[in-house]
Amino acid sequence: MTSIELIQKPLLEFTPAEACAAMNRSFEEYLVPMVFTPATFERRFRGENLDVEASKLWFKGSELVGVVLIARRGWNSRVAAMGLVVGERSKGYGKVMLQAAIDEATARGDHNLLLEVFTPNERARRLYESLGFRNTRLLSTFNCPVKTTSVSSRELTEADPREVARLLGQETDIELPWMVAPETLAATAPPVRAFHLESKAYAIVRADPTRTLLLTLVVPQAYRRQGWGSRLLRAVEAAYADKSLMTYMVLEGPAYEFLTARGWQPQDLTLWEMVRPL
Repeated sequence: MTSIELIQKPLLEFTPAEACAAMNRSFEEYLVPMVFTPATFERRFRGENLDVEASKLWFKGSELVGVVLIARRGWNSRVAAMGLVVGERSKGYGKVMLQAAIDEATARGDHNLLLEVFTPNERARRLYESLGFRNTRLLSTFNCPVKTTSVSSRELTEADPREVARLLGQETDIELPWMVAPETLAATAPPVRAFHLESKAYAIVRADPTRTLLLTLVVPQAYRRQGWGSRLLRAVEAAYADKSLMTYMVLEGPAYEFLTARGWQPQDLTLWEMVRPL
């Protein structure tokens, strides 16, 4: 098999409905179900800085093979999604598609290409390693256990997600994973909601049809180690007590320890963040 067998077309040549349908087909029977509507597709990838020219749909003739979505920020780009339709897997097409993305990123002058892969997905990880990607950081997912709390959600005050994202950028001295970075969160808008607790602790929450994601929690330096983070977390738990509340892309270290100490449960399904220097 050679790359001549495949045809790639930029995402910008397709309507939102066509792009969404291709995405859904390429992620059927995936490890974690991914089903989008055109609206949720746009909302998800807008914040990630999806590049619709660099992103590609791949075909054999007129038949869809798969998708490679590319997000870009400055000298870094990221494989925001890569999937193949069920009948075209295990044929070597993924390597052709990803190598093309690497070549284009190199030609653009990007310095790094990033992606995430679920740790149980050994086949995908071996493919990425064969093309020069290396594990950098382990990312965890936490679920909030069902529990009662004496803290009322009425303590929460609505905030502008953009302002909370800006504060996160000021108060964080590490490079956060792409999907929960300040640049991503700054592009969120209702129905995503942000809250603060007496202007001393802040959170951003996204309620999806099947889950509710705590996207970030930030306490300014001046108010840390005074219980504000714990109090805000309990108020968010109360506000979404009837929902399946979780958080993801959690790095090992203070955030992991904070959630564990407050009874949140780390899940077995973790991810590797991988980077390919260009």
